[in-house]
Amino acid sequence: METFKNIIEYFSLFMTAVMLVLITNKTLQIFQQSHYQFRSFKKNIKHYYLKDPSNFWPPYIFFFFYLHLWYIQLIYGIYLGVLIFFKVRRKSILKLKFTARIKRIYFLLIITNTLIASVLSWQAKLPHLGSAVAFLFLITPFIVYFTALLIQPLEILISSMHLCRAKRKLVKIEPVIIGITGSYGKTGTKNILFSFLQDKYMVLPSPASYNTMNGLALTINRKLKKYHEVLIAEMGATEMKDIEKLVKFIRPKYGIITAIGPQHLETFKSIENILTEKTKLIQGLPGTGIAIVNFDNDYLRNYSFNSKCRIVSFGLREGVDYQARDVKTDLSGISFKTKYKNKEIELRTRLLGFHNLYNILAAFALASELGIPESELIYQTSVLEPVENRLTLREEGDLVILDDSFNSNPEGFKNALDVLSKFNKFKILITPGIVEGGKEESKINLGLAEKISAVCDLVILIKTKASLSIKKGLDEHSYQDVKVVEDFRKAIKFVKENYPDAAVLIENDITDIYKI
Repeated sequence: METFKNIIEYFSLFMTAVMLVLITNKTLQIFQQSHYQFRSFKKNIKHYYLKDPSNFWPPYIFFFFYLHLWYIQLIYGIYLGVLIFFKVRRKSILKLKFTARIKRIYFLLIITNTLIASVLSWQAKLPHLGSAVAFLFLITPFIVYFTALLIQPLEILISSMHLCRAKRKLVKIEPVIIGITGSYGKTGTKNILFSFLQDKYMVLPSPASYNTMNGLALTINRKLKKYHEVLIAEMGATEMKDIEKLVKFIRPKYGIITAIGPQHLETFKSIENILTEKTKLIQGLPGTGIAIVNFDNDYLRNYSFNSKCRIVSFGLREGVDYQARDVKTDLSGISFKTKYKNKEIELRTRLLGFHNLYNILAAFALASELGIPESELIYQTSVLEPVENRLTLREEGDLVILDDSFNSNPEGFKNALDVLSKFNKFKILITPGIVEGGKEESKINLGLAEKISAVCDLVILIKTKASLSIKKGLDEHSYQDVKVVEDFRKAIKFVKENYPDAAVLIENDITDIYKI
């Protein structure tokens, strides 16, 4: 009998350890996806105690007092097994990345949890070691964020060391630095500009979306070499002073602002704040610098720039320095004429979506100002390749997929719908809506409903607050062909099983924090 009791005890302790690891990983995952912002604590608490059924915690209170009994240990182990089954079955959108920072937090978490469990077991005279861990289950989010707070001074020190090293490297190599910011279009413009400049200069573009202080410092420290003449830095911002800090850090000579729109309103609070922050790039350019600015964007056109540098405008409007005219779009790409410097040339690209016109025009303007020959710009425009997950077209048998899942904004969303409308097929939209819209999020998504209803034969919404606003708008337009699912996997599976020869637009993607 004693052997049987020991097996049950080890079983319950094993299940306890597995569960502790899983709930710790989930808490860290949300913290990581929130860019290690401590304000994500509220979201984590909401998820842990209210939203996630696989964290159903009230029974822990009962188990806490009776885990010294072997049959309660058996029930406890089985209960944890059920929770673990549902937790493992419910796959995350993005997995926890075990970065150096996460590893440091994890190491300190092991020490913190061990100390708390030991003190509880020895000083509080708990009936069983499992009772101490059951108590840890109840306060895991608090322990994780407390541990992250403890290690924060070290993280700040490490970040400062990386930044100092990157600054020294910039001073030593002295590359010409181009900064690109805007609410959307940054990555596309960066990649196109790289294509335009790469034959004349040795160019280093910041990879993927490495557009924060730490991301750019990492790029400079790891990838910038002595032979690089130009650094193209994508500059992202989620709150005030982000661009200001980046400008002081890399000190760009040239800058591009792609557009201003309702992105990251959850943290910026207003479009005016976004405009103020993004234009810090232009204000920080030297007198010998050049700023390339989208004058089709009302916010930018009407803004009074306080800058020493030369402002070069682009867009479709009359009076801009680089004007696109006679624009034609189809499923093979975009063609248009560009009027600049008292002449006009014709450009053709395989990129899809009207928004790519602006990305090309912005990059074209700066490349031209930097002396890239017209013939080279025409050729490079014709051979531009789409960036993965940014309105890329692929076929799976008879199923056509327009993948625009990397990110979304109102203009990009509508442009993607325009492309979808050109297919002579059953048209399906899969989307979680536009997130991070703050107080304007509902209004932004409601405003998409009219165009969605006009283009799509079926709408599959990934369940979020944003997508439910789209559904409300579709209901107001008496549009009934709507299906709401929990995640993209179910949406794609449904399409492949029921509409194998359709045209599908996947618009935007979300991380786990937007499901909370």
